[in-house]
Amino acid sequence: MRQPTPDQPIRRTRPHALRDQLTAALAEIARIDRSLARSTAQIRDALWAPPRVVVVGRVKAGKSTLVNALIGDRVADTAATECTKVVAVYQDGAPSRAEVVKVGGARHSVRLTDGRPTELNCPTDEVAYLDRFLPSRLLRSMVLIDTPGLATITTGNEQATRRALIDGYGQTRDASVGADAAIFLFDATPRADEVEFLHDLGFSAVNTIGALAKADTLGEGAFGDDDPIIAARTQSEKIARSMSAALLTVQPVAGLLAQTAQTGQFTEADADALSALAGLSDMQLELWLESETPAPGTQAGRDRLLDLLGEYGLRHARAVAPQGAHAVNAWLQRRSGVDELRENIDVNLTRSVLITRAVATCTQIEHLALTHPAGGRIRSILRQVRQTPQAHTMEEFKAMHSLTRTDPESPWVGELRQVLVGSGIAGRIGLPVGADRGAMAAELDNRLRRVHEAGLLGGSAAEEQAVAVLLHTYSMMRRSI
Repeated sequence: MRQPTPDQPIRRTRPHALRDQLTAALAEIARIDRSLARSTAQIRDALWAPPRVVVVGRVKAGKSTLVNALIGDRVADTAATECTKVVAVYQDGAPSRAEVVKVGGARHSVRLTDGRPTELNCPTDEVAYLDRFLPSRLLRSMVLIDTPGLATITTGNEQATRRALIDGYGQTRDASVGADAAIFLFDATPRADEVEFLHDLGFSAVNTIGALAKADTLGEGAFGDDDPIIAARTQSEKIARSMSAALLTVQPVAGLLAQTAQTGQFTEADADALSALAGLSDMQLELWLESETPAPGTQAGRDRLLDLLGEYGLRHARAVAPQGAHAVNAWLQRRSGVDELRENIDVNLTRSVLITRAVATCTQIEHLALTHPAGGRIRSILRQVRQTPQAHTMEEFKAMHSLTRTDPESPWVGELRQVLVGSGIAGRIGLPVGADRGAMAAELDNRLRRVHEAGLLGGSAAEEQAVAVLLHTYSMMRRSI
């Protein structure tokens, strides 16, 4: 992860402090000799690399549209082309270019047309992924990975997704994109194969966000009696509750509205065309959409507005169109939910990635200790980090991951999730921000009593690990207030 720019101050959390401690430990190890300096530089670079977030879901779930909205440019093709059948990795880099990475690791460049690749110059089943480099402010702090889709008519698309995200780890690192976290797109209610894929993906609940990416089309649609985006919020809450062991949260996002708002496609000419519809009733607007000879406007103008706004945007953004394109874009952004999704990515997914990277860094340092003559000194340096309160976050994360894999219905899943994603002691134990010390002490005493009793009763191996970790967590908190 690169250092934040002055207008993007970093949010300090326990995982950030842990990363700083590991960085200092790596610097101390590097001073032992030259070979360790080279090895620790590679480990440090991996620790600080931008989070790699994969966007996954069924075909036509709106993955590429959401990727475009998050990047702020129409770089991912939303039409079915040869290049949409393979995994695409979007990362910061100049000049803008595209490289095919084959399953064996070989690379070759491909031509860009209007900023997007159109041909792979090799069979799709030979492609591990497409590397896309773009000069992008967002991609300086996050790598986005777009996938072809699950449950497609042809099995090749899903196989490409599985090869890059799951099977590649067991076969060759060249076939894997090394994702740290996921945004999983649903159209309504998660299907059995989607739940199975989530399990196979191997992330924990704090590494995965769910999204209803076509929130503006849910239920009866744009012209129904109920606002589909409001209905999507209710549906998102239901999915989040039912899949709490697999997902951190579920957010409604109107991907098309977000893409239009973020990419600057909606112009003053479009605002004028939309303003001409402001006086129509909803029934008249529906008839206009179905008419072979639309008036006001032309068929091409109507198609453009539909491509930019969809029926929901056409119906509801008419009221602000007379104020100009800026007002429409601001309305699209607010209604789309993209700002809330970005906030969740920036805060929660980034924090989770820091923890997983810390776990991996400790494993790599342990390997150095096993293979280097100065192993005792290396272990001593690592031991000092592991004795800090911040390092206990790794144990909480590992306990959560183990429990969700083996016993996802355990009541300790929710408790571990709370201590991992909450802010401050109050937030980590489910109390309101600003709770007084007496309230926190009482809640911690209650939780300590409960986990101690659970430890005496026993349970599965994963539950016993979770109870032991929580006992340590709450004991540290209690001593600090």
